Amino acid sequence: MPDMFGIVTSCSSRKRSSKLVARLDPSDLQGGVAKVAARWLQIIAATPSVATAGELYLGRAMLESKAVAAYLNGTMHVISAGMGLAAQDDHIPAYDLTVASREGPLGSILSQAGASPADWWELLNDLRASSLPLSGLINHHERTRFLLALPSNYLAMVCDDLNRVHDNALDRLYIFTSLRGARTLPRRLLRCLLPYDERLEGHPAHAGTRSDFPQRAMRHFVERLAAHSMRRQEAREAVEEAMNSLTKPSIPQRARKSDGEILEIVRAQWGVHAGNSDRLHRYLRDTALVACEQRRFGGLWRQVKGEFNETSKN
Repeated sequence: MPDMFGIVTSCSSRKRSSKLVARLDPSDLQGGVAKVAARWLQIIAATPSVATAGELYLGRAMLESKAVAAYLNGTMHVISAGMGLAAQDDHIPAYDLTVASREGPLGSILSQAGASPADWWELLNDLRASSLPLSGLINHHERTRFLLALPSNYLAMVCDDLNRVHDNALDRLYIFTSLRGARTLPRRLLRCLLPYDERLEGHPAHAGTRSDFPQRAMRHFVERLAAHSMRRQEAREAVEEAMNSLTKPSIPQRARKSDGEILEIVRAQWGVHAGNSDRLHRYLRDTALVACEQRRFGGLWRQVKGEFNETSKN
């Protein structure tokens, strides 16, 4: 059994509010991906740190990851298109950059250049003289078992880096991702993949949204199955048995509504749910049966929060 456990998780678009936010302006997007990456590093270097990586990111995926790290008394690192690989206690600035959206500034510049998020990851880390930070972390800590929970877009970004994990270190690597994420993995890494699927949604304590599926699966693996200390085949069998005992719930038909209609619902339910973002989003999806993905909801929720804050001042 390993001496230590290391959690590797993805960042989130939801962050603690800050007046100073590092972001790319239109003028920063000229000259190709390499120049954009260099400008981005200058921008974040000039932006004051506001919190540690463990404090900056909000949302269920981060809460699940921190809970697992605490449960195992392990370390935690965060994968980010803006910050690279950040340890939980690293102080970092607030920023706005993601690979989760093709419409964002990073997605647009990569598409125009015919480059991929994996190219961005390589460029960013080469400029920081920290080539292959993820595989380096795993290879170097020979007595640590790593639990890596990443959605498909973040896994695709670091896949080339991850594929440089040494053969003798693969037995210390357990990967949690969606079925789509699994398709991005090189064949040699498939042995590290835990066979979680959408039947996990049938477990009332571990159901959630697609964006936090890997982290929910990781927490189920650790807290429900205690499989983190098992050998790989035993752990896989434990997951398969658990999945076979669950049934994927039927997905309700959710209505599509305009931003204005959703804002009215959120305003009406604000007091009932004490303004809690997660509870309001769950009400919208599970009770009101309205389709609204998490990133869109986050923007609408912040708008309503601002309205209530302004009202309380008057």
